[in-house]
Amino acid sequence: MTIIDFLVLGLYFAVTLGAGLWFARESSSGLRSYFLGDNRQKWWMLACSGSSTNYSVDGTVWMISMLMVLGMKSWWTTMIWWMPSSIVLMSFTAIWIRRTGVMTAAELNVVRFGKGTGAKAARTGFALMITVFSIAQLCMAYVVIHKFATIFEFPGHASALTIVGVTGVYVMIGGFRGVIVTDFIQNVLLVVVSVMIGVICMMHYSADEVHQAVASGSGATEVTTEYWKSLRYDATPQLGAFESSEVYNGWKDFGGAALAWSLVGLIGCFGGAGGRYGEQRYLAARNAKQAAWQAGLWSVLAIPRWIVIAGLAYLGLTLFRDSALLDPDSVYPLFVKSSLLIPGIKGLVIATLAAAFMSTFSSEVNATASMMVRDIWQPLTSKGDGDEGQSMVVSYMTSGILVGGCMICGYFFAENSSLNAIWTWMLGGLLACYVIPLALRWYWGRMNGWGFAIGSVSGLIPALMLLYKKFASADAMVQSIPDDMFTYGILAISLVTCVLASLLTKPVEPECIDTFYCRVRPFGLWKEIRLRAMSSGQPVNEPIPFGRAMLNLVVGCVAIYSLYMAPVYFLGKWYLESAVCFAVFSVMSFTLYHTWLKKLPEQ
Repeated sequence: MTIIDFLVLGLYFAVTLGAGLWFARESSSGLRSYFLGDNRQKWWMLACSGSSTNYSVDGTVWMISMLMVLGMKSWWTTMIWWMPSSIVLMSFTAIWIRRTGVMTAAELNVVRFGKGTGAKAARTGFALMITVFSIAQLCMAYVVIHKFATIFEFPGHASALTIVGVTGVYVMIGGFRGVIVTDFIQNVLLVVVSVMIGVICMMHYSADEVHQAVASGSGATEVTTEYWKSLRYDATPQLGAFESSEVYNGWKDFGGAALAWSLVGLIGCFGGAGGRYGEQRYLAARNAKQAAWQAGLWSVLAIPRWIVIAGLAYLGLTLFRDSALLDPDSVYPLFVKSSLLIPGIKGLVIATLAAAFMSTFSSEVNATASMMVRDIWQPLTSKGDGDEGQSMVVSYMTSGILVGGCMICGYFFAENSSLNAIWTWMLGGLLACYVIPLALRWYWGRMNGWGFAIGSVSGLIPALMLLYKKFASADAMVQSIPDDMFTYGILAISLVTCVLASLLTKPVEPECIDTFYCRVRPFGLWKEIRLRAMSSGQPVNEPIPFGRAMLNLVVGCVAIYSLYMAPVYFLGKWYLESAVCFAVFSVMSFTLYHTWLKKLPEQ
């Protein structure tokens, strides 16, 4: 790095910290201001913030590796996993979330389940689960910073601790307003630099070179160019040169691993926005209609990430092939370290990496701290909304605790595990514990707080066993159980305990569940409640017709898959396939203008 690169990086950190300090006074006026910005944020800034937050370094590094290892078949890990989530949100769940009018995803359980003991258990138990998941997510970011630093021959832990500390300062001081503004700045930077990275990558390989590079292996493990670029599902895909990879050869059992992940992801898509910073963004919208707009723009703004994923995957298979075959996760840091980036541009790319990390980290900390204060500390200490001063002090403290927890746990994971191991445990183990309760609360009126609470925690034992497997020796008994069996077991336990606990305990009080139904207007198994609520005389919001919601869901998924695949094919210099994808996206977008945008309810 040159002095110009350090100046660019220093300017970025100065602007970021300055935004946090600028909004410090406004954010300290109360909890709603600190965690939701008093619901005065512009919808397009919230969408930019969400997109920037989702542009995580750890997830991007992992998806670069997956594209190299599995080719276009890697789309099956995301097609049913997280990409439909934004389409479900823009079609109906973002509107439902905003209509609840609460401050956190866990507090939503109070509106849904009432104020009894079961509702309190649902609220606090879910907040604890999300806190654990968020700390694991923060640790992944620490691991990636450590990997980048060591490749650059910087002290790994010192670099990670420094960046985590700086990010922690601005998120603690600036609150939600500071997070949104810095995320917006970071999103602009991410878009510009992502396009630059894509152009630089394309300049360093020809069509023949990349088409030959994606082919590898021989005999039973051979991967041809046509096989690599094909979207055709294969339960046991060929991995070619990656057959010997100790970290990624587990994806040879694609039918087991991908199917289990897809099931978790598909259920999660219909459960809201994940229970963390996603819900926070939609709850912060000015109204329900703008929450839906936000979801639509959020999904479109994710396209720069796929430019980076595709460009660096192809560059890894060509220019950095020897290193990539040994460790696919090393491609991004190798690119940044290389001479491909001139002075100034290298500093800008490193600033972008910092932006991707800081936006994810800051949103995770702010959203999780809101739950720790609102859904754990306040209910357990009987501190209500009136004691704003003390609550603000606790808000700063909980943000600090999360940052400290990330430092401690991140240090351990960086020394003892891989990115793929942590990621697969989080998604196939921990997340599987609560996706079913998250979804059922919207579609099954008989579900109560006890069902949600017990259904969320009942799968923790197999989830912890899966975590143990990631660190156990090769001859340990737990290694004989496939990862997907743990995931299916967790889902089954969660579903059974959720249903039984709900049926064996009292239903939600009629006045509470009727109010929830009139305000949110969900569809699903609500017949008895709907008949009673509609005759109660309460104000009733306009429903979203089920048929139209499903139509928009299908059309939206086709549109967004096509949009994301277009740059992946384009950077691989398969121009015809890219043009077809973009044409499909254009037709689907025109359809959505008439079936979705013009039909959204005002509230």
